[in-house]
Amino acid sequence: MAGKAEYEPVKRSNHSTVRVGDYLYMWGGLQSDLPKVHNNDKKKALSSLMEVYHLPTGRWEQKPTTGNPPLGIFAYASAAIGNEIFYFGGRCNHDSCYHNSLYSFNVDTFTWRELSPTTPHHGPMMKGYCGMVAFQLNGEDYLAVIGGHGPSSNNTPTQPNAQYDSGRMVPGLKRTNEIHYYKLSSGKWSSPNVTGDRPPPISYFTLTSIANDCAILFDGLIYNGYSHNTYIVNFCHTSVNFSNLGVSIQKPKERWDHSSVFINSNLGPHLLVVGGLFKNDCWLLDINKRIWKQLDIVTDVGLLKKYL
Repeated sequence: MAGKAEYEPVKRSNHSTVRVGDYLYMWGGLQSDLPKVHNNDKKKALSSLMEVYHLPTGRWEQKPTTGNPPLGIFAYASAAIGNEIFYFGGRCNHDSCYHNSLYSFNVDTFTWRELSPTTPHHGPMMKGYCGMVAFQLNGEDYLAVIGGHGPSSNNTPTQPNAQYDSGRMVPGLKRTNEIHYYKLSSGKWSSPNVTGDRPPPISYFTLTSIANDCAILFDGLIYNGYSHNTYIVNFCHTSVNFSNLGVSIQKPKERWDHSSVFINSNLGPHLLVVGGLFKNDCWLLDINKRIWKQLDIVTDVGLLKKYL
């Protein structure tokens, strides 16, 4: 008698997978049977499931959650702090419905909690395809939300000094370079002062934490096409600084909708970039030396293991 096949999640896109301890947590995403509605029983049933991957055994398991999950089920941004994963914004899968809600998911209790509701009155604009990272200053935990795009109308008031652009966008949408902080202890959004090489309105980029108070923003889409830039982002209490990282001549081709992960080992800090729309290549950035190296996913597996 044949053994029972191991469980695998259904195909999806525009989702994220977040690591906490020995587990990967994958939620939501654009799936073939996702209803094109704001909310109904079927959508809530789908969004109440969490896919969990156990790294030591290499096995997937689907687990139910409790509480009310976010309505922005795909194109959201996510980040982890301790035993909680935070989810911001995203799309509903009907019309041009975007969100600016912030939720937390506790990996111990598998419970959802709304921290900030979707509203046109405050906080970041209702949007998706943005970036979010966690950072810490003097023991205080924060989230930073950067960029993205969303509806041009019925949205939050514009952020002072931020830019909004509709170039090369679907009619009714606008791209932004907003930067907002969310302080966990106070539950409040704030607008930091921005210094340095602030990127233009941008979406579909990756924002990857590389230290307690620092991240890397890589590539994405801007008003005239691809960004093709790499920024170091340094967070302070009331300000944020962007520095355009000059890199080697050999570097990845411009891209969007890709994935990035930070790798820190005895060989130093590196950023691994994989894929993107119509891309299947893999690149490794030595952050200190500012040198890119292209990896062959098949033949360079042994080389990559040296960085893990």
